[in-house]
Amino acid sequence: MDATSGIIGAMFMISNSLLYPVIIILLGLVAWSLISIGQLISEYASRNRDIAKLKVGCRAARKYMQMQDYKKAAEVLRSSGSNDFLRSFLNDLTESLKENKFAVEAEKLLQDYELRIAKELEKARLVVKLGPMFGLMGTLIPLGPALMGLTAGNIQQLATNLVVAFSTTVLGLLSGGIAYTISLVKKRWYTQDLSDMEYVVEVLK
Repeated sequence: MDATSGIIGAMFMISNSLLYPVIIILLGLVAWSLISIGQLISEYASRNRDIAKLKVGCRAARKYMQMQDYKKAAEVLRSSGSNDFLRSFLNDLTESLKENKFAVEAEKLLQDYELRIAKELEKARLVVKLGPMFGLMGTLIPLGPALMGLTAGNIQQLATNLVVAFSTTVLGLLSGGIAYTISLVKKRWYTQDLSDMEYVVEVLK
């Protein structure tokens, strides 16, 4: 009986000791979510996809490549980007044009940007999972002290712990919901960007 009581007591102590770290993590996830909303709005404002301009630029760059004027081809490509992400890709791609290594470098560069996109989306996807998980932990941990307060007739302790439990649930769902929305929007953007990158590579081959 003593061993059982000791195990239960240790579990209770460990569980309670996790409450404040969980709350801090949840606050951090909410802060990240709010910052990410600002970054998303900023990125949206800087996006101005112009596929017609990209097509014209690619065709012009291809003509210059056929004339072996790689410097001019690089300049045309740089001016064809319609957002920061695509411009970054085109800038990196022009380095292979200057060195006349386009066929070797283009596919590798595409793979690198696919990994870069996956890395960018990983953050939001991680918060989608972690937010509700830590929210559930923050909900369950205070229920032990709340029930103990109820059995002892301490209504104040019960109310305080229930407030903590419900608040952490809301924070977890809020951060997870925001992160899920961000991941969906960015996935659509970056899928389109990747399609444009593949188009550029195919035209210039």
